[in-house]
Amino acid sequence: MSYAERMLVWWDRDVDQAGRRIRPDVRLAGHEIWECACKRTRAAVGEHAPAAELLESAVAQVSRYLDRIGAPLSPRKHALLMVAFSRTLRRYAAKSLRLHFVGDELSSSIADERWISGIYPRLQMEDIIRKLSARNGTVLMLRAAGYEWKEIAPLVGSSVPAVRNGFWREINQIRHNA
Repeated sequence: MSYAERMLVWWDRDVDQAGRRIRPDVRLAGHEIWECACKRTRAAVGEHAPAAELLESAVAQVSRYLDRIGAPLSPRKHALLMVAFSRTLRRYAAKSLRLHFVGDELSSSIADERWISGIYPRLQMEDIIRKLSARNGTVLMLRAAGYEWKEIAPLVGSSVPAVRNGFWREINQIRHNA
C-alpha cells in the first residue's frame, strides 16, 4: 500500500481542548466520516495529515453547538459534522495558500500586496501584444518603455505618421473585434 493510499487513524477523545465533554453521537459521526474527511483534506491541500486536527476541531464545534441548543442524542449527525468539517477545511486551505516559505522563514504574502496592483495591467498589455502584428507589438513595447514616435520610426524603418497611424488603426480594429 503506497503512502497516498494509507489512511490515518483518528485519535478520538472524550473531551475537547478546553476540557468540555464531547457528545457520543458526534464522536460516532466523526468515526463514520473519517475516511471521507481524509480524502477531502488530501484533495484540498495535497496531504491528509491535517485531517485529524481539522476533524477534532469540527467535532468539538458541533458538540458545543448541539449542547447549546439542547438537541437530543441521535445517530444522524453526519451531515452537520461534514458541513462543519468542510468549512474548517476550506478555511485551513485558504490560509495555507497565503503562506509560503521565503528562505528559511515562513512568510505571508498578505503582508505586502502592492505587487497585485501591477499584475492586471501587465496581463492586459500581454494580451494586446499577442493580438497585434509583430511590428505593432514591437511599437507598443517601445512606447511602454518610454520611446517617442520619432525614435520608434527609424527602428521599424518607416515615417512617424505611418508608424503612428498604422499602430492606432490596428488598435481600433482590436477594440472593434472585442
